[in-house]
Amino acid sequence: MSYDLKNIKLPRLAGTALKILTAAVERAFPGKLLLPRILKDGGISAFRKLEFSERPTLMPLVAATRPATRREPDKNTLTRVSKIQNKQNGFQFISASAYREAYRKKKITPVDVAVSISRFIDESNQRNMRAIVAANYENLMQQARASAERWKKGRPLSPLDGVPVSIKEELDMIPYPSTAGTKFLGRDIVAEDATVVERLRSMGAMLIGKANMHEIGIGVTGYNAHHGIARNPYNPDHYTGGSSSGSAASVAMGLNPISIGADGGGSIRLPAALCGVYGIKATFGRVSEHGAVPLCWSVAHVGPLAATAADLALGYTAIAGPDRNDALSLKQPDVSLAALFKADALKSLKGVRIGIYDPWFHDADPEVVAA
Repeated sequence: MSYDLKNIKLPRLAGTALKILTAAVERAFPGKLLLPRILKDGGISAFRKLEFSERPTLMPLVAATRPATRREPDKNTLTRVSKIQNKQNGFQFISASAYREAYRKKKITPVDVAVSISRFIDESNQRNMRAIVAANYENLMQQARASAERWKKGRPLSPLDGVPVSIKEELDMIPYPSTAGTKFLGRDIVAEDATVVERLRSMGAMLIGKANMHEIGIGVTGYNAHHGIARNPYNPDHYTGGSSSGSAASVAMGLNPISIGADGGGSIRLPAALCGVYGIKATFGRVSEHGAVPLCWSVAHVGPLAATAADLALGYTAIAGPDRNDALSLKQPDVSLAALFKADALKSLKGVRIGIYDPWFHDADPEVVAA
């Protein structure tokens, strides 16, 4: 198949110029003269004349070969993932398994962690890091005390019990509003958790607060004029990438080993790459969208960002799977990490192949291609 993407020729306008053009197009004159030319140059006129032999689908769904038999995360898989050890040398993040070992050996408690997190969020925001933009410390301490009591009795709910997790501002979580990074949305506290938040809460995860994001998710830098710019922990003068900016930054800061973000066109993958952490955009419908602000529902993917590959797999296993509240999530097979548990998969990336379509990557300004 040849690469035949054609560039469109339209004026690039913003601010006052865009307002003037909009007003002109909406008037009878000169709108009747301008609009046909704009539609033609933008390819809209040609698109309207296309005929399709099949009815196009609006959703990127693939029929499941084996429908899921489980509605809840598989506890056996969670346990197996939690036992994966990171054997790399050099710098290492504090992982979810490190928290569990510390709790199990009674070196620290979830209450100790919650106190440190509260202090760290305040200190980091005083330095304008702005990874976490909303935190209810009273609620956090309630979660921590409940988790500490379970660990004291030797009955944690799951491998995630007491593990700090941040949640992107795009997802509903009690007791917070969901602003999607704006000032005009989410004026009231939500009535219920998003499905992914509910699943994490049921496993005892310590939900520390709402992570910053690019306003409405419509940008790749992570810039937010309303809640402050989430800064890259490796260099505060640089962007985190977006739109799940605070999610990636909170993991890279060591605040939490797992965060939940969302991806429509790179919003998990970009900040994960720029902040040196792991992120995954799972298959469409793999993770429930129930309780997410409907920003781009036909291409929306909720997913985890994490400090290690094992933590990423743990977060993914915890939130993936069918949800009765999201019809688009029902046509999927059971969540399986069988390939991850093979010995070779844990030692190297040997045999892994990544497809790169060069013509697409070279379709950019010469300066970008050269970089």
